[in-house]
Amino acid sequence: MHHYEVLKKYVKKFYELSFKEKLEVVTDYWIAEPFVKAVIAHEPENLRNLYFVIEPGLSLEESKLLSLIASDLLKTLSLKDSLLKIEEKAEILISSLKNVLKEFAVELSDELYSKYLYYLFRDFFGYGAIDPLINDKYIEDVSCNGYDVPIFVYHSKFGNLQTNIRLSKEILDRTVLRLAQICGKHINLANPIIDATLPDGSRLQATYSTTVTPRGSNFTIRKFKVDPLTPIDLILNKTMSSILAAYLWLCVESKLSAIVVGETASGKTTTLNAILMFLPPNAKVVSIEDTREITLYHENWVASVTRTGVGEAEIDMYDLLKTSLRQRPEYIVVGEIRGIEAQTLFQAMSTGHACYSTLHAGDINQVVYRLESEPLRVPRGMLQFLDVVIVQTMWVKGQSRFRRVKEVNEILGIDPVNKNLLVNQFMKWDPRKDEHIEVSLSKKIEKIANYYGASTEEVHAELEIRKKFLEFLAKKGLRDYKSFTALVHKYYVDPEAALKSVM
Repeated sequence: MHHYEVLKKYVKKFYELSFKEKLEVVTDYWIAEPFVKAVIAHEPENLRNLYFVIEPGLSLEESKLLSLIASDLLKTLSLKDSLLKIEEKAEILISSLKNVLKEFAVELSDELYSKYLYYLFRDFFGYGAIDPLINDKYIEDVSCNGYDVPIFVYHSKFGNLQTNIRLSKEILDRTVLRLAQICGKHINLANPIIDATLPDGSRLQATYSTTVTPRGSNFTIRKFKVDPLTPIDLILNKTMSSILAAYLWLCVESKLSAIVVGETASGKTTTLNAILMFLPPNAKVVSIEDTREITLYHENWVASVTRTGVGEAEIDMYDLLKTSLRQRPEYIVVGEIRGIEAQTLFQAMSTGHACYSTLHAGDINQVVYRLESEPLRVPRGMLQFLDVVIVQTMWVKGQSRFRRVKEVNEILGIDPVNKNLLVNQFMKWDPRKDEHIEVSLSKKIEKIANYYGASTEEVHAELEIRKKFLEFLAKKGLRDYKSFTALVHKYYVDPEAALKSVM
Protein backbone atom coordinates (compact mmCIF):
# COMPACT_ATOMS: atom_id res chain seq x y z
CA MET A 1 0.00 0.00 0.00
CA HIS A 2 1.24 3.51 -0.85
CA HIS A 3 2.16 5.82 2.02
CA TYR A 4 -0.39 8.43 0.87
CA GLU A 5 -3.17 5.86 1.11
CA VAL A 6 -2.15 5.04 4.67
CA LEU A 7 -1.88 8.74 5.52
CA LYS A 8 -5.52 9.34 4.56
CA LYS A 9 -6.61 7.60 7.75
CA TYR A 10 -4.96 10.24 9.91
CA VAL A 11 -5.53 13.63 8.29
CA LYS A 12 -8.27 16.07 7.39
CA LYS A 13 -8.49 17.75 3.98
CA PHE A 14 -6.26 20.75 3.36
CA TYR A 15 -5.19 22.64 0.27
CA GLU A 16 -3.38 25.93 -0.05
CA LEU A 17 -2.54 27.54 -3.34
CA SER A 18 -0.03 30.36 -3.42
CA PHE A 19 2.30 31.40 -6.21
CA LYS A 20 3.27 34.50 -8.14
CA GLU A 21 0.77 36.89 -9.58
CA LYS A 22 0.85 37.44 -13.34
CA LEU A 23 0.59 33.68 -13.83
CA GLU A 24 -2.34 32.11 -15.66
CA VAL A 25 -3.42 28.66 -14.48
CA VAL A 26 -3.49 26.27 -17.44
CA THR A 27 -4.61 23.23 -15.47
CA ASP A 28 -4.40 21.73 -12.02
CA TYR A 29 -4.94 18.25 -10.62
CA TRP A 30 -4.41 16.24 -7.47
CA ILE A 31 -1.29 14.13 -7.25
CA ALA A 32 -2.53 12.58 -4.03
CA GLU A 33 -5.83 13.99 -2.77
CA PRO A 34 -6.12 15.70 -0.32
CA PHE A 35 -2.41 16.21 0.34
CA VAL A 36 -0.59 17.55 -2.71
CA LYS A 37 -1.61 19.18 -5.96
CA ALA A 38 0.09 20.01 -9.26
CA VAL A 39 -0.57 23.32 -11.01
CA ILE A 40 0.57 24.07 -14.55
CA ALA A 41 0.70 27.85 -14.94
CA HIS A 42 1.59 30.03 -17.92
CA GLU A 43 4.05 32.90 -17.52
CA PRO A 44 3.16 35.48 -20.23
CA GLU A 45 6.33 37.49 -19.62
CA ASN A 46 8.61 34.63 -20.69
CA LEU A 47 6.03 32.79 -22.81
CA ARG A 48 6.51 29.53 -20.96
CA ASN A 49 4.65 27.09 -18.76
CA LEU A 50 5.78 26.35 -15.21
CA TYR A 51 5.06 23.42 -12.91
CA PHE A 52 4.10 24.10 -9.29
CA VAL A 53 3.90 21.56 -6.49
CA ILE A 54 1.32 22.81 -3.98
CA GLU A 55 1.75 21.33 -0.50
CA PRO A 56 0.26 22.24 2.90
CA GLY A 57 1.50 25.69 3.91
CA LEU A 58 3.59 26.16 7.05
CA SER A 59 4.70 29.37 8.77
CA LEU A 60 8.38 29.88 9.68
CA GLU A 61 7.72 28.92 13.31
CA GLU A 62 5.74 25.84 12.29
CA SER A 63 8.56 24.78 9.95
CA LYS A 64 11.15 25.15 12.72
CA LEU A 65 9.08 23.03 15.09
CA LEU A 66 8.59 20.36 12.41
CA SER A 67 12.36 20.29 11.83
CA LEU A 68 12.98 19.73 15.55
CA ILE A 69 10.37 16.98 15.70
CA ALA A 70 11.81 15.23 12.63
CA SER A 71 15.35 15.39 14.04
CA ASP A 72 14.20 13.90 17.33
CA LEU A 73 12.30 11.15 15.55
CA LEU A 74 15.38 10.27 13.47
CA LYS A 75 17.38 9.74 16.67
CA THR A 76 14.85 7.44 18.30
CA LEU A 77 12.97 5.83 15.42
CA SER A 78 13.93 2.77 13.38
CA LEU A 79 11.75 2.10 10.35
CA LYS A 80 14.34 0.22 8.33
CA ASP A 81 12.96 -3.25 8.98
CA SER A 82 11.96 -4.33 5.48
CA LEU A 83 9.70 -7.03 6.91
CA LEU A 84 7.34 -4.41 8.33
CA LYS A 85 4.42 -3.36 6.17
CA ILE A 86 3.83 0.32 5.48
CA GLU A 87 0.77 0.24 7.76
CA GLU A 88 2.91 -1.11 10.65
CA LYS A 89 5.59 1.52 10.06
CA ALA A 90 2.89 4.21 10.03
CA GLU A 91 1.61 3.10 13.42
CA ILE A 92 5.14 3.25 14.83
CA LEU A 93 5.62 6.75 13.43
CA ILE A 94 2.28 7.99 14.83
CA SER A 95 3.03 6.55 18.27
CA SER A 96 6.55 8.05 18.30
CA LEU A 97 5.22 11.45 17.20
CA LYS A 98 2.76 11.50 20.11
CA ASN A 99 5.60 10.73 22.54
CA VAL A 100 7.79 13.51 21.09
CA LEU A 101 4.94 16.03 21.33
CA LYS A 102 4.47 15.08 24.99
CA GLU A 103 8.18 15.58 25.66
CA PHE A 104 8.05 18.99 23.97
CA ALA A 105 4.83 19.82 25.87
CA VAL A 106 3.26 20.93 22.59
CA GLU A 107 -0.39 20.68 21.59
CA LEU A 108 -1.17 20.95 17.91
CA SER A 109 -4.43 21.92 16.26
CA ASP A 110 -6.03 19.23 14.11
CA GLU A 111 -5.04 21.13 10.96
CA LEU A 112 -1.39 21.56 11.97
CA TYR A 113 -1.18 17.96 13.19
CA SER A 114 -2.45 16.83 9.75
CA LYS A 115 0.14 18.98 8.00
CA TYR A 116 2.96 17.61 10.14
CA LEU A 117 1.83 14.07 9.42
CA TYR A 118 1.93 14.82 5.68
CA TYR A 119 5.53 16.03 5.79
CA LEU A 120 6.69 13.22 8.11
CA PHE A 121 5.10 10.56 5.89
CA ARG A 122 6.58 12.23 2.80
CA ASP A 123 10.09 12.32 4.24
CA PHE A 124 10.13 9.00 6.12
CA PHE A 125 8.28 6.81 3.63
CA GLY A 126 8.64 8.73 0.38
CA TYR A 127 11.37 10.64 -1.45
CA GLY A 128 11.29 13.87 0.54
CA ALA A 129 10.85 17.13 -1.36
CA ILE A 130 10.74 15.35 -4.74
CA ASP A 131 8.09 12.83 -3.61
CA PRO A 132 5.20 14.65 -5.37
CA LEU A 133 7.15 14.60 -8.64
CA ILE A 134 7.79 10.87 -8.33
CA ASN A 135 4.09 10.27 -7.66
CA ASP A 136 2.71 12.45 -10.46
CA LYS A 137 1.55 9.96 -13.09
CA TYR A 138 1.99 12.53 -15.88
CA ILE A 139 5.69 13.08 -15.21
CA GLU A 140 8.10 10.88 -17.16
CA ASP A 141 11.46 12.31 -16.06
CA VAL A 142 12.71 14.29 -13.06
CA SER A 143 16.01 16.19 -13.45
CA CYS A 144 17.94 18.06 -10.76
CA ASN A 145 21.01 19.79 -12.18
CA GLY A 146 22.77 21.13 -9.08
CA TYR A 147 22.54 23.08 -5.84
CA ASP A 148 19.75 25.69 -5.62
CA VAL A 149 18.85 25.13 -9.28
CA PRO A 150 15.16 24.62 -10.22
CA ILE A 151 14.27 20.99 -10.77
CA PHE A 152 12.92 20.25 -14.24
CA VAL A 153 10.38 17.60 -15.18
CA TYR A 154 9.22 16.10 -18.45
CA HIS A 155 5.43 16.20 -18.46
CA SER A 156 3.60 13.83 -20.82
CA LYS A 157 1.23 16.63 -21.93
CA PHE A 158 3.39 19.78 -21.65
CA GLY A 159 6.96 18.60 -22.26
CA ASN A 160 9.88 20.03 -20.28
CA LEU A 161 8.77 22.26 -17.40
CA GLN A 162 10.66 24.16 -14.73
CA THR A 163 9.29 23.46 -11.25
CA ASN A 164 9.12 25.56 -8.09
CA ILE A 165 11.36 23.07 -6.23
CA ARG A 166 15.00 23.92 -5.50
CA LEU A 167 17.26 21.84 -3.25
CA SER A 168 19.98 23.39 -1.10
CA LYS A 169 23.43 21.77 -0.88
CA GLU A 170 22.60 19.99 2.35
CA ILE A 171 19.22 18.69 1.19
CA LEU A 172 20.40 17.71 -2.33
CA ASP A 173 23.45 15.81 -1.02
CA ARG A 174 21.21 14.03 1.46
CA THR A 175 18.65 13.27 -1.26
CA VAL A 176 21.27 11.73 -3.57
CA LEU A 177 22.65 9.59 -0.72
CA ARG A 178 19.11 8.48 0.14
CA LEU A 179 18.27 7.61 -3.47
CA ALA A 180 21.44 5.51 -3.72
CA GLN A 181 20.59 3.78 -0.45
CA ILE A 182 17.04 3.01 -1.64
CA CYS A 183 18.56 1.38 -4.74
CA GLY A 184 20.94 -0.68 -2.60
CA LYS A 185 23.97 1.18 -4.01
CA HIS A 186 26.80 3.21 -2.49
CA ILE A 187 27.80 6.67 -3.66
CA ASN A 188 30.54 8.83 -2.14
CA LEU A 189 33.42 11.12 -3.08
CA ALA A 190 35.55 8.13 -4.14
CA ASN A 191 32.75 6.70 -6.35
CA PRO A 192 30.63 9.75 -7.20
CA ILE A 193 28.55 8.34 -10.09
CA ILE A 194 25.91 5.61 -10.06
CA ASP A 195 23.40 4.12 -12.47
CA ALA A 196 20.74 2.23 -10.55
CA THR A 197 17.13 1.12 -10.41
CA LEU A 198 14.62 2.34 -7.83
CA PRO A 199 12.28 -0.23 -6.21
CA ASP A 200 9.43 0.67 -8.59
CA GLY A 201 11.67 0.07 -11.63
CA SER A 202 12.48 3.73 -12.35
CA ARG A 203 15.98 4.42 -13.69
CA LEU A 204 18.30 6.58 -11.58
CA GLN A 205 21.48 8.31 -12.69
CA ALA A 206 23.08 10.32 -9.89
CA THR A 207 26.31 12.21 -9.23
CA TYR A 208 27.48 13.16 -5.76
CA SER A 209 29.09 16.46 -4.69
CA THR A 210 31.24 18.70 -6.93
CA THR A 211 33.99 16.19 -7.76
CA VAL A 212 32.89 15.70 -11.38
CA THR A 213 29.97 18.14 -11.60
CA PRO A 214 30.93 21.71 -10.56
CA ARG A 215 27.30 22.77 -10.01
CA GLY A 216 26.96 20.12 -7.31
CA SER A 217 25.16 16.84 -6.80
CA ASN A 218 22.60 16.02 -9.46
CA PHE A 219 20.26 13.24 -10.48
CA THR A 220 17.93 12.17 -13.25
CA ILE A 221 15.07 9.80 -12.60
CA ARG A 222 13.45 8.21 -15.63
CA LYS A 223 10.19 6.95 -14.24
CA PHE A 224 8.97 3.43 -14.79
CA LYS A 225 5.37 2.98 -15.87
CA VAL A 226 3.80 0.37 -13.59
CA ASP A 227 1.02 -0.39 -16.07
CA PRO A 228 2.62 -0.30 -19.53
CA LEU A 229 0.76 1.02 -22.55
CA THR A 230 -0.85 -1.62 -24.74
CA PRO A 231 -1.36 -1.62 -28.52
CA ILE A 232 -4.90 -0.42 -27.72
CA ASP A 233 -3.43 2.64 -25.97
CA LEU A 234 -1.22 3.29 -29.00
CA ILE A 235 -4.22 3.02 -31.33
CA LEU A 236 -6.37 5.32 -29.18
CA ASN A 237 -3.48 7.79 -28.84
CA LYS A 238 -2.98 7.60 -32.64
CA THR A 239 0.63 6.49 -32.19
CA MET A 240 -0.17 3.76 -34.70
CA SER A 241 -3.21 2.68 -36.69
CA SER A 242 -5.22 -0.48 -36.09
CA ILE A 243 -4.07 -1.99 -39.40
CA LEU A 244 -0.43 -1.34 -38.45
CA ALA A 245 -0.96 -2.96 -35.04
CA ALA A 246 -2.55 -5.99 -36.73
CA TYR A 247 0.38 -6.19 -39.17
CA LEU A 248 2.89 -6.11 -36.30
CA TRP A 249 0.88 -8.81 -34.53
CA LEU A 250 1.32 -11.08 -37.58
CA CYS A 251 5.02 -10.19 -37.71
CA VAL A 252 5.55 -11.14 -34.05
CA GLU A 253 3.66 -14.41 -34.40
CA SER A 254 5.61 -15.27 -37.59
CA LYS A 255 8.91 -14.62 -35.79
CA LEU A 256 9.93 -11.70 -37.97
CA SER A 257 12.66 -9.64 -36.29
CA ALA A 258 12.09 -5.92 -35.72
CA ILE A 259 13.83 -2.85 -34.31
CA VAL A 260 12.05 0.26 -33.06
CA VAL A 261 14.16 3.36 -33.76
CA GLY A 262 13.76 7.02 -32.93
CA GLU A 263 15.27 9.94 -31.12
CA THR A 264 15.32 10.51 -27.36
CA ALA A 265 11.85 10.49 -25.72
CA SER A 266 10.13 9.36 -28.93
CA GLY A 267 8.57 6.37 -27.13
CA LYS A 268 10.70 3.55 -28.57
CA THR A 269 10.62 1.30 -25.50
CA THR A 270 6.89 1.94 -24.98
CA THR A 271 6.13 0.78 -28.53
CA LEU A 272 8.49 -2.20 -28.23
CA ASN A 273 6.83 -3.28 -24.98
CA ALA A 274 3.38 -2.90 -26.55
CA ILE A 275 4.04 -5.05 -29.62
CA LEU A 276 5.63 -7.75 -27.41
CA MET A 277 2.17 -8.24 -25.90
CA PHE A 278 1.40 -10.08 -29.17
CA LEU A 279 3.81 -12.89 -28.24
CA PRO A 280 2.33 -16.39 -28.48
CA PRO A 281 1.32 -17.62 -25.00
CA ASN A 282 3.80 -20.51 -24.62
CA ALA A 283 6.78 -19.03 -26.48
CA LYS A 284 10.05 -18.82 -24.54
CA VAL A 285 11.21 -15.21 -24.26
CA VAL A 286 14.49 -13.81 -22.91
CA SER A 287 14.86 -10.06 -22.33
CA ILE A 288 18.18 -8.30 -21.73
CA GLU A 289 18.33 -4.75 -20.39
CA ASP A 290 20.57 -2.31 -18.52
CA THR A 291 17.60 -1.44 -16.30
CA ARG A 292 14.22 -3.13 -16.24
CA GLU A 293 11.75 -1.42 -18.58
CA ILE A 294 10.10 -4.33 -20.38
CA THR A 295 6.92 -5.46 -18.62
CA LEU A 296 5.13 -8.53 -19.95
CA TYR A 297 2.25 -10.67 -18.75
CA HIS A 298 4.00 -13.82 -19.93
CA GLU A 299 4.85 -16.94 -17.93
CA ASN A 300 7.67 -18.36 -20.08
CA TRP A 301 9.87 -15.26 -19.79
CA VAL A 302 13.41 -14.87 -18.47
CA ALA A 303 14.12 -11.22 -17.60
CA SER A 304 17.83 -10.40 -17.17
CA VAL A 305 19.58 -7.17 -16.23
CA THR A 306 23.24 -6.11 -16.50
CA ARG A 307 25.44 -5.55 -13.44
CA THR A 308 28.12 -2.88 -13.10
CA GLY A 309 31.51 -3.97 -11.81
CA VAL A 310 31.86 -2.20 -8.46
CA GLY A 311 33.43 -4.67 -6.05
CA GLU A 312 32.21 -7.59 -8.16
CA ALA A 313 32.54 -8.88 -11.71
CA GLU A 314 30.75 -6.80 -14.34
CA ILE A 315 28.07 -8.50 -16.43
CA ASP A 316 27.24 -6.55 -19.57
CA MET A 317 24.70 -6.90 -22.38
CA TYR A 318 27.10 -9.00 -24.45
CA ASP A 319 27.56 -11.50 -21.59
CA LEU A 320 23.81 -11.82 -21.06
CA LEU A 321 23.11 -12.18 -24.77
CA LYS A 322 25.66 -15.00 -25.12
CA THR A 323 24.10 -16.73 -22.12
CA SER A 324 20.58 -16.30 -23.50
CA LEU A 325 21.45 -18.24 -26.67
CA ARG A 326 22.13 -21.31 -24.52
CA GLN A 327 18.62 -21.06 -23.04
CA ARG A 328 16.94 -21.98 -26.34
CA PRO A 329 14.75 -18.88 -26.57
CA GLU A 330 12.32 -18.39 -29.44
CA TYR A 331 12.27 -14.63 -28.90
CA ILE A 332 15.17 -12.45 -27.75
CA VAL A 333 14.53 -8.89 -26.60
CA VAL A 334 17.40 -6.44 -26.08
CA GLY A 335 16.33 -3.19 -24.41
CA GLU A 336 18.64 -1.05 -26.53
CA ILE A 337 21.47 -1.81 -28.95
CA ARG A 338 24.58 0.13 -27.94
CA GLY A 339 27.73 -1.95 -28.47
CA ILE A 340 29.22 -5.18 -29.76
CA GLU A 341 26.18 -7.13 -28.55
CA ALA A 342 24.62 -5.98 -31.85
CA GLN A 343 26.77 -8.49 -33.76
CA THR A 344 25.61 -11.37 -31.56
CA LEU A 345 22.00 -10.21 -31.88
CA PHE A 346 22.19 -10.29 -35.67
CA GLN A 347 23.88 -13.68 -35.55
CA ALA A 348 20.90 -14.86 -33.48
CA MET A 349 18.57 -13.49 -36.18
CA SER A 350 20.49 -15.41 -38.84
CA THR A 351 19.96 -18.68 -36.94
CA GLY A 352 16.19 -18.32 -36.75
CA HIS A 353 15.64 -16.48 -33.47
CA ALA A 354 13.08 -13.67 -33.52
CA CYS A 355 14.89 -10.62 -32.12
CA TYR A 356 13.51 -7.28 -31.00
CA SER A 357 15.28 -4.17 -29.79
CA THR A 358 15.47 -0.36 -29.91
CA LEU A 359 18.10 1.93 -31.40
CA HIS A 360 18.73 5.68 -31.39
CA ALA A 361 18.32 6.79 -35.01
CA GLY A 362 16.12 9.21 -36.93
CA ASP A 363 15.42 7.23 -40.11
CA ILE A 364 16.31 4.05 -41.99
CA ASN A 365 19.53 5.56 -43.41
CA GLN A 366 20.75 6.45 -39.91
CA VAL A 367 19.89 2.92 -38.79
CA VAL A 368 22.17 1.40 -41.43
CA TYR A 369 24.95 3.90 -40.69
CA ARG A 370 24.83 3.31 -36.93
CA LEU A 371 24.69 -0.48 -37.22
CA GLU A 372 27.68 -0.58 -39.55
CA SER A 373 29.78 1.99 -37.64
CA GLU A 374 31.72 1.71 -34.38
CA PRO A 375 31.06 0.35 -31.84
CA LEU A 376 28.28 -1.84 -33.31
CA ARG A 377 30.15 -2.97 -36.47
CA VAL A 378 27.42 -5.21 -37.90
CA PRO A 379 28.48 -6.45 -41.38
CA ARG A 380 26.27 -5.31 -44.26
CA GLY A 381 25.58 -8.93 -45.15
CA MET A 382 23.92 -9.55 -41.78
CA LEU A 383 21.54 -6.58 -41.95
CA GLN A 384 19.30 -8.52 -44.33
CA PHE A 385 18.24 -10.80 -41.46
CA LEU A 386 16.37 -7.86 -39.92
CA ASP A 387 12.80 -7.86 -41.21
CA VAL A 388 11.11 -4.65 -40.00
CA VAL A 389 12.32 -1.22 -38.89
CA ILE A 390 9.74 0.90 -37.08
CA VAL A 391 10.69 4.59 -37.00
CA GLN A 392 9.10 6.59 -34.19
CA THR A 393 9.03 10.34 -33.62
CA MET A 394 7.96 12.98 -31.13
CA TRP A 395 5.47 15.39 -32.73
CA VAL A 396 5.09 18.84 -31.21
CA LYS A 397 1.88 20.70 -32.01
CA GLY A 398 1.37 23.93 -30.11
CA GLN A 399 1.68 23.18 -26.39
CA SER A 400 1.08 19.46 -26.89
CA ARG A 401 3.47 16.64 -27.66
CA PHE A 402 2.53 13.35 -29.28
CA ARG A 403 4.34 10.14 -30.19
CA ARG A 404 3.79 8.78 -33.66
CA VAL A 405 5.12 5.86 -35.68
CA LYS A 406 6.69 7.87 -38.49
CA GLU A 407 7.24 5.02 -40.93
CA VAL A 408 7.51 1.25 -41.20
CA ASN A 409 10.25 -0.14 -43.44
CA GLU A 410 10.71 -3.74 -44.54
CA ILE A 411 14.23 -5.03 -45.17
CA LEU A 412 14.09 -7.25 -48.27
CA GLY A 413 17.72 -8.20 -48.72
CA ILE A 414 20.87 -6.88 -50.42
CA ASP A 415 21.24 -5.87 -54.06
CA PRO A 416 23.74 -8.37 -55.52
CA VAL A 417 25.13 -5.72 -57.90
CA ASN A 418 25.78 -2.64 -55.74
CA LYS A 419 25.42 -4.28 -52.28
CA ASN A 420 22.85 -1.67 -51.21
CA LEU A 421 20.17 -2.67 -48.75
CA LEU A 422 16.80 -3.24 -50.42
CA VAL A 423 14.11 -1.45 -48.41
CA ASN A 424 10.35 -1.30 -48.90
CA GLN A 425 8.55 1.52 -47.10
CA PHE A 426 5.27 -0.14 -46.22
CA MET A 427 3.58 2.60 -44.20
CA LYS A 428 4.20 6.23 -43.24
CA TRP A 429 2.56 8.90 -41.13
CA ASP A 430 1.02 12.01 -42.76
CA PRO A 431 1.45 14.92 -40.28
CA ARG A 432 -1.04 17.12 -42.13
CA LYS A 433 -3.89 14.65 -41.65
CA ASP A 434 -2.34 13.01 -38.57
CA GLU A 435 -3.00 9.56 -39.93
CA HIS A 436 -1.05 6.54 -41.17
CA ILE A 437 -1.22 5.61 -44.84
CA GLU A 438 -0.04 2.55 -46.72
CA VAL A 439 2.40 3.71 -49.37
CA SER A 440 3.08 0.26 -50.85
CA LEU A 441 2.07 -3.37 -50.54
CA SER A 442 3.81 -5.29 -47.78
CA LYS A 443 6.53 -7.55 -49.13
CA LYS A 444 6.67 -9.50 -45.88
CA ILE A 445 3.15 -10.90 -46.35
CA GLU A 446 4.62 -13.68 -48.49
CA LYS A 447 7.10 -14.59 -45.74
CA ILE A 448 4.25 -14.56 -43.21
CA ALA A 449 2.18 -16.74 -45.55
CA ASN A 450 5.03 -19.26 -45.78
CA TYR A 451 5.17 -19.38 -41.97
CA TYR A 452 1.45 -20.19 -41.78
CA GLY A 453 1.49 -22.47 -44.82
CA ALA A 454 -1.24 -20.29 -46.31
CA SER A 455 -1.80 -18.11 -49.37
CA THR A 456 -1.18 -14.37 -49.35
CA GLU A 457 -4.94 -13.88 -49.80
CA GLU A 458 -5.60 -15.82 -46.61
CA VAL A 459 -3.01 -13.73 -44.74
CA HIS A 460 -4.65 -10.49 -45.93
CA ALA A 461 -8.00 -11.83 -44.73
CA GLU A 462 -6.50 -12.70 -41.33
CA LEU A 463 -4.96 -9.22 -41.18
CA GLU A 464 -8.42 -7.67 -41.57
CA ILE A 465 -9.89 -9.93 -38.89
CA ARG A 466 -7.20 -8.96 -36.38
CA LYS A 467 -7.61 -5.29 -37.31
CA LYS A 468 -11.33 -5.53 -36.45
CA PHE A 469 -10.52 -7.44 -33.25
CA LEU A 470 -8.23 -4.62 -32.10
CA GLU A 471 -10.79 -1.99 -33.10
CA PHE A 472 -13.45 -3.76 -31.00
CA LEU A 473 -11.09 -3.67 -28.02
CA ALA A 474 -10.39 0.02 -28.66
CA LYS A 475 -14.13 0.79 -28.70
CA LYS A 476 -14.50 -1.04 -25.40
CA GLY A 477 -11.58 0.98 -24.01
CA LEU A 478 -9.78 -2.15 -22.80
CA ARG A 479 -6.40 -0.76 -21.77
CA ASP A 480 -5.23 -3.00 -18.92
CA TYR A 481 -2.15 -4.87 -20.18
CA LYS A 482 -2.99 -8.11 -18.35
CA SER A 483 -6.55 -8.21 -19.69
CA PHE A 484 -5.33 -7.33 -23.18
CA THR A 485 -2.62 -10.01 -23.16
CA ALA A 486 -5.11 -12.58 -21.85
CA LEU A 487 -7.43 -11.84 -24.80
CA VAL A 488 -4.54 -12.11 -27.28
CA HIS A 489 -3.66 -15.49 -25.77
CA LYS A 490 -7.30 -16.51 -26.06
CA TYR A 491 -7.25 -15.52 -29.74
CA TYR A 492 -4.27 -17.79 -30.34
CA VAL A 493 -6.17 -20.75 -28.84
CA ASP A 494 -9.65 -20.04 -30.22
CA PRO A 495 -10.00 -17.02 -32.55
CA GLU A 496 -13.75 -17.34 -32.95
CA ALA A 497 -14.38 -17.45 -29.20
CA ALA A 498 -12.06 -14.48 -28.65
CA LEU A 499 -13.91 -12.46 -31.30
CA LYS A 500 -17.32 -13.30 -29.85
CA SER A 501 -16.15 -12.26 -26.37
CA VAL A 502 -15.36 -8.71 -27.52
CA MET A 503 -18.16 -8.12 -30.02
